[in-house]
Amino acid sequence: MMGQLSSGQDRLFYSFNLEDHIPANHLLRSIDRCLDLSDLRHYLADFYSPIGRPSIDPELMIRMLIVGYCYGIRSERRLCEEAHLNLAYRWFCRLSLEDEVPNHSTFSKNRHGRFRDSDLFRWLFNEVLRRCMGAGLVKGEGFAVDASIIKADASWQRGVPGDEPVNWSDPALSTRAVREYLEALDEEAEEYRCPAGNVLRSEWRAFKNERSHVTKANTIIFRSRQTDCANCPMKAKCCPNTTFRKIARSVHEAARDVARRIAATPEYVRSRHERKKVEMLFAHLKRILKLGRLRLRGMSGATDEFTLAAAVQNLRRLAKFTSQGPPVTG
Repeated sequence: MMGQLSSGQDRLFYSFNLEDHIPANHLLRSIDRCLDLSDLRHYLADFYSPIGRPSIDPELMIRMLIVGYCYGIRSERRLCEEAHLNLAYRWFCRLSLEDEVPNHSTFSKNRHGRFRDSDLFRWLFNEVLRRCMGAGLVKGEGFAVDASIIKADASWQRGVPGDEPVNWSDPALSTRAVREYLEALDEEAEEYRCPAGNVLRSEWRAFKNERSHVTKANTIIFRSRQTDCANCPMKAKCCPNTTFRKIARSVHEAARDVARRIAATPEYVRSRHERKKVEMLFAHLKRILKLGRLRLRGMSGATDEFTLAAAVQNLRRLAKFTSQGPPVTG
């Protein structure tokens, strides 16, 4: 017999417990077991006034932000909507069915105010890291470094035109860093030797006005003498289509030489293997946590986003580790 749903939305009383509707293996349950915000109110005590209307509980906002970064919900407006509808989000944020979700503008006010002044996200990151260390996820035996490009919250339409080309010969710009950089360009690879022993130089005569010889591609062109190449028996193989031999050397070639020497060491092979783990973390930040583009502007905004995203990423890994239990040895 075909069943029919009986409408029960007109009931006056309900018996409903959020705890009974969140699966035991839910990610937020595992994260909640790893998250300790008991010291949060004490940490922020100096940044709240002792008088006036009670503010939104800072733990509620932190828990909502953790939910947002955990599930790639970057918009605070959408985060508030999801927290209003999703039972698991309400349970994690300690909200009952009757409790109101904070307005999205509250996050912006606190992010740019007391949260940033108190460096709260860094405190949260350190607390999560401390728990990771206690669980044995951080050994301290070594470290690997990598980088990834994250788009900023900017566009060509809103960009600001750049300044005029810089005159590096201006004495006012002659700082130590600029001097060292220009001196390195002058001293770098003053000449090459071809297989026949002939010299290749970037400058064969002195100019009245000094030239950097750096091209738009950030290279320096080294050329041989035309007379040397004309009488060379190796010209047919070396430069058959030109009257002289030339080599383009990057201004960053010295750094590349250092990298090539390091790449030949066994320590580099181990570091390359470890660096893959860092690359996976960047991929997770971009694809899962949706950090392919920043929403907050400026260095402080980027720092806030990355710090919070890294804290949530560590929380997810800690939750996964603790839910599986420590590895069995023996």
